Amino acid sequence: MLQRKELNAYVVFLAHMKKFILTLITLITVISCDNTLEINADYDVENVVYGLLDKDLDTQWVRLHRTYLGEDGILAGAVHSDSLYFDTAALYLAQLNSSGTVVNTYEFFRKDTNMLNPGIFTTDNYRLYWTDAPIDRQYDYRIKGFIPGNNNFEAITPIVGNVEITKPRGFQKISFGISNAEFKWDAARNARLYQGYLHFKYKEAPRNNPSDSTIKILTYALPVRTGSNLNGSGTFVSEVTYDSYFRFLKNNIGASTEYVRVFRSIDVEIWAAADDYATYINVNQPSQGIVQEKPLFTNVYNPDNGADCLGLFSSRARGIQEDVKLSTSAMDSLWKGVFTCDMGWIDFQGIDSCMCVDGDKVCF
Repeated sequence: MLQRKELNAYVVFLAHMKKFILTLITLITVISCDNTLEINADYDVENVVYGLLDKDLDTQWVRLHRTYLGEDGILAGAVHSDSLYFDTAALYLAQLNSSGTVVNTYEFFRKDTNMLNPGIFTTDNYRLYWTDAPIDRQYDYRIKGFIPGNNNFEAITPIVGNVEITKPRGFQKISFGISNAEFKWDAARNARLYQGYLHFKYKEAPRNNPSDSTIKILTYALPVRTGSNLNGSGTFVSEVTYDSYFRFLKNNIGASTEYVRVFRSIDVEIWAAADDYATYINVNQPSQGIVQEKPLFTNVYNPDNGADCLGLFSSRARGIQEDVKLSTSAMDSLWKGVFTCDMGWIDFQGIDSCMCVDGDKVCF
């Protein structure tokens, strides 16, 4: 226990400490009252530009809007079109040869529309820019935007070349069996990233009213592939197993006692992305680690001061093999397979139409 003398000293110490803390709090309060917390920084407009050139399209589109900042927060600004768009902007597309010299120049034209579904952002004067400039894969292309207030922007992209699908080709059919189904394509010039899709097309109708049919499409994504070069050399092969594909059909279409279904065909589609587009995709993928903050990637800049703008201007290309049929063995696996029996698939056998019910063949 504290002695009386020690206790008195301790009480005096606490009293002095209390006065010190009160004085410190008062001082902080006085200083704080002289300062105003500024939530918003100085107003600063930045360009946001998105455009992907495609040599196989007759019209190219570019999205241009701007950043905004206000006292009412993000959502309040999103409902006003003048917070999203520049009042005046002139956009041009230049075709460049190998030495960077301008060969041709084309103008972008503004298109406004309000035919949009309601949402967070305003549907008033939704704005895009378009041009019907012919895109030649032998040239690079530069977009330049002129906006009052020193908000000019510029970006350059090469053009992704042809995507040639080599399997299936012509009348080749897709087969799932002991070996996996193979899908092959040649590398495209200026392409870094490839994404393939299998679009499974079928007809579905109620069993009690077969004439009331609907065409449906189910899409299966192939794994993303990355090219080792940009000169268009090399071949890609993507394999799909019987187990994974027919389970996919079962899980996404489902068994049915109410509908009959008829397979039509599969469209094999391969998309190729230019190098900058591939980088943009990779940078913006979901983070798998603890650190969730992502670096900012853009290839759009202000030519007047060299500052980065926001967005992406790049190119892509598509290869497609349409209306590919399944092999005889694959058709058997579809209508009476272990995963897809009881889904109502019809197999036409002469004058009979057959389907699988509880593992048994039923014809009518």
